[in-house]
Amino acid sequence: MNERLMLFASEVVLTEFRGDTFIEESAMRDPDYALLLICDTESAIGETGIIEMWHSIARDDYAIVVKGHGGREMLRDAFNRDMKDVVATVSDLGLVLTQLHLAQASSPYCALARDLFLEALEHAGYRQAS
Repeated sequence: MNERLMLFASEVVLTEFRGDTFIEESAMRDPDYALLLICDTESAIGETGIIEMWHSIARDDYAIVVKGHGGREMLRDAFNRDMKDVVATVSDLGLVLTQLHLAQASSPYCALARDLFLEALEHAGYRQAS
């Protein structure tokens, strides 16, 4: 159910949303981003924080928000066309991803985003520590 965004589809018999994914209230300029993934991070000097990964169905783009350990927003980057762009931004920041969490455990969309993100990380040369 999407209560905040008017959707229009031409030449469609039925448009239906399923999968327990909901649109979060966010500080994004446009209110139609859904929070998909949360990554715990660590910088080269040991500072911890999180990266939130958001997706807009309307614009078909990804946004990331980097927050420090205290929850203070340090960076917001939007208009990433695909997961490769998101991974490039994370790589440019020099952050190590320590844990990956689904924003909504029951959502197949979040699970799909996780799989796509892990695949993009692998293609970019990231490896899981043993």
